[in-house]
Order: sequence, then structure tokens, then C-alpha cells
Amino acid sequence: MGSRVWLVTGASGGLGQALVSEVLGSGERAIAVTRDDEPPRPLTAAFPHDAEPRAQFEVDFFAAADVLRAALPYLRAAKAGRVLQISSLAGQIGAPGTSAYTAGKHALEGLSVSLAAELAPLDIRATIVEPGAARTVFRADWASRLPGSAALPDHLPVHEAPARSAGAVGGQVGDPARMARALVVLAGMPSPPLRLPLGSDALAGIDNARSDQLQELRRFATLSASTDHTKAI
Repeated sequence: MGSRVWLVTGASGGLGQALVSEVLGSGERAIAVTRDDEPPRPLTAAFPHDAEPRAQFEVDFFAAADVLRAALPYLRAAKAGRVLQISSLAGQIGAPGTSAYTAGKHALEGLSVSLAAELAPLDIRATIVEPGAARTVFRADWASRLPGSAALPDHLPVHEAPARSAGAVGGQVGDPARMARALVVLAGMPSPPLRLPLGSDALAGIDNARSDQLQELRRFATLSASTDHTKAI
């Protein structure tokens, strides 16, 4: 196999930075992409309360889609390549106080599932990577942006949930360097999975969520099926 060229977004820190180090250390080439400190905030003046979720989607969904749109012509021309879409455990579960981030990651996964099916005939393989909590500055940065109190008394439990999570900084199970090595292994697989969780917390969280979903699906299967036509047309 010849030397690969990696296009890595979010390369200024965390998993992105660790992946660039791993790639360069293995003798391959990397194009490292970072973003401005302040994400685009359309409609902020007219709709100030839309600012946070819109900015979150700009980073987690639209930025990723724009990078894909720019890179795919080269992959299609080569009839080869790998797309490792960095989602999150949050792309498979939900949690109080993280609705904007979770929605962005769910949207990214929806895009990526269809994209994987569209690209497979061209021998371009796409995998959704779902890291759990890693020991990066992500949670510390997140904690620094949390408001000091809940906007409404009814929202106090929602406010306290991410604050408790942010308090776990330094205790995350995920090792960014080990995650980066796993991504390099993943990129070399001839038949990669559609999804790859990273970290024991991601494995457990997704397993629990899917088990609950299957139980609920079976519990209400009769009601779901009752909406079919009674006779074939």
C-alpha cells in the first residue's frame, strides 16, 4: 500500500490532534484543518435564542458536510478512499442538557449512513466513529461555557446534569492516543464496519440504548403493525 494522505478536521486539539500525530508518526501525510474560535452564528441578532443550537449545527453537521462536499470529487476520481466520520456516543444516545450537541451528532450519523451506501459501489468506505469520553480539554472548555444557574427553576435538573459531567474532567476512560491508533487500524481495514464505538463507556452506553430500544420495539409491535392496510392493494 502506498503512502496515504489524511484530511483531518478539528486538528487543533483532542482526538483530531492525536490523530495527526499518529499519522505523521507512522510516516504518512496529513492535511490538518482547524476552525475559527467563533463559529458562524446566522440570525443571531433577530433570534438570539437560536444562536447556540445553530452554532452547534454549524460545527457538528454543516462543517462536516462542507468538508465532505469538497473532498468527495477526489475520492470518486480515485475510486478509492476512506471516510471516518467522527461522531460521538451522543450520536447514539441522549442526555439532559446536551440537546443541541446530541442533535448535531444524530444528524451527522443520519447523513453518514446514507453516504456509506452511496459510496460503497465506488470502493469508498465510510465509517461512523463514536468515541466515548476522552481525556482532552473538551469537557473543561464545555464547563467554562456553562451558565452559572438555570434560566428557569423547572430546568434546574437539566442544568445540573451537564455540570456534573463537566466535573468529571480528568476521569474519562478514553485515551486520545489509543483512539488515534484505532483510527489508523480502521483506515487499513478492507471491510470496515459502518460504526465503530471507541472506549468501554461508548460500548456500554450504545449496548444499553439499543437493548432498551429493542425491548420497546417488541413491546409495542402489535400497535405498530396495526396501522397496515387490512387487504393488499
